[in-house]
Amino acid sequence: MDFSAFLFVGCAVFMEHFSVTFQPDQKNVRIHAGATLFEAAGQVDIVLVSPCGGRGTCKKCRVQIEPSGREVLACQFRVDRDLTVTIPAASRYYKHQILQDGTEKEITACPSWRKVHLADCPSSVEALQQVLIQQYFIPVRSAAPVAVNVAENINGITAVLHFASSQKKWDIVSIEPGNTVGTLYGAAVDIGTTTVVLRLMDLTTGKTVATASAANPQHQWGDDVISRIQFACDPQGQQTLQQAIVERLNHLLRQAVLQAQISPESVYEMVAVGNTTMNHLLLKLPVEQLGQSPYRPYSVEAIDTPAGSLGLKINSAGFLHTPQNIAGFVGSDTLAAVVAADFDTEHQTALLVDIGTNGELVLCYKNRMYAASCAAGPALEGARVLHGSRAMDGAIQRVVINGSDIDIDVIGSVAPRTICGSGLIDALAVLIQLGVINESGYFAARDTLSDQVAPAIASRLIEQEGQAAFVFAYDSNKKPSVWLNQADVRHLQLAKAAILAGIRILEKTAGIGQSQIDKLLLAGAFGNYIQKSSAVTIGLLPSIPLEKIHFVGNAASSGAMEILLDRNIRAKCEALSHRIEYVELASRPDFQDIFMDCLMFE
Repeated sequence: MDFSAFLFVGCAVFMEHFSVTFQPDQKNVRIHAGATLFEAAGQVDIVLVSPCGGRGTCKKCRVQIEPSGREVLACQFRVDRDLTVTIPAASRYYKHQILQDGTEKEITACPSWRKVHLADCPSSVEALQQVLIQQYFIPVRSAAPVAVNVAENINGITAVLHFASSQKKWDIVSIEPGNTVGTLYGAAVDIGTTTVVLRLMDLTTGKTVATASAANPQHQWGDDVISRIQFACDPQGQQTLQQAIVERLNHLLRQAVLQAQISPESVYEMVAVGNTTMNHLLLKLPVEQLGQSPYRPYSVEAIDTPAGSLGLKINSAGFLHTPQNIAGFVGSDTLAAVVAADFDTEHQTALLVDIGTNGELVLCYKNRMYAASCAAGPALEGARVLHGSRAMDGAIQRVVINGSDIDIDVIGSVAPRTICGSGLIDALAVLIQLGVINESGYFAARDTLSDQVAPAIASRLIEQEGQAAFVFAYDSNKKPSVWLNQADVRHLQLAKAAILAGIRILEKTAGIGQSQIDKLLLAGAFGNYIQKSSAVTIGLLPSIPLEKIHFVGNAASSGAMEILLDRNIRAKCEALSHRIEYVELASRPDFQDIFMDCLMFE
């Protein structure tokens, strides 16, 4: 064994450390021998792209070792000396666009929290109970073990009450000095696999007072739920993922309360929705079984947890409420979206499609609801595509045919570096329309292209690294900078086929055809930015009239808001969670045939 990386002092062993300087950031970190450059970058808040979770398979975290300029993968290169490292733009996990808004409707505030100010301070908690029951007609079940000091509360006290839905009574959870009735807030959170959106709400008025959003930091350990489940099978891995999301929630909360100019102590409840894996990781529930057939969740029940026990920095008496999950891969975010879309009162045949790292589907037909989850993977969000990325500055977000050539729109009005989800859908649609790729997804040879294809477009069809490819952008030296190759098309083909196959199986389960769909609601951040015509052209969505397709924004976030503001909706969630029929796609004997059929670009 080589002990050269260790120094022995007495009975202790000290690992050698080295200095790593990152350029052009001019950030320096001293880190132990054997650490990866990916770890070193993270210690100075430089986040690198890592769709594969650090396994070295996506090859997107390339950096350069100076002064030689040798290119290495940051997740695989281990520090063994003092280094200077240059990080190219394409390897950075830039701040990306996050859809915060969703469907909005009038909600009468009827939260699970209320405050009552008493100018005359009762002599004991028991006396306070009697006042609330006899004078305010509030059914109080129990009281917090808090002493009431009359002498110290000359301005009275405020009783903070939390509704116990199982008993239909209120609990006194804390007693605050003076009159604090005007400060009663909550946070509605949508924890996506990719992004997290937090809305701070005034529980008295029902108004949103601040919004904050950011990437889900768990992406460092895998961009899909299966990768994170595998990482969390180790107790230390699970703790790492749980701490990462809690720290992100606390960070977003600090941003929101700063915007609203209130204290975190004024926030008494957080309602968090997410897929079943995100839910279990937040609550520290076992996840190993979610990665193994038959993919059973540890819990599908709604849970109220003291926020402090999870490390959430809201009021010390506050709670985290997580609504019901539906199945192993259909979580409370889908339930929240169903609430926001009013599917419980829907009389038309309606399909809800939430396209993200996973595709969640809910079909409503004749007072029945069917749900499924599609393992689409993250390709539609740019991962596993050579030049793919999330929606960030420098990403191509729109591709159109413009006469004799193509046109692109780039986020941030800067030079194109990558292509994000909406751009990828457009790109595939354009390639299909031009005949550059056939119905099977294979590139045509340039000499076989139709005479109607303009020379400028035909010249974009090249061979790159042994694969056919189509160029969408060139650098300042007229060299190809952003392209799709045959492997990229295949990844996108698999993703779109998974979603369309899920839709067709739900239609088959309900006994309907796609022509019977009265409306299709497209939810989620990704869905809100794509072109409907492109999605239908490539077969991501059913071939229905475009006027039947409606964007509903971040419906999961909107549903979380409703659950936070109106305690009566929690009973609706309970009923819906039993009413929605889960369809396990993988166990269907016809899934493979339907999936193979959906691979085609028709």
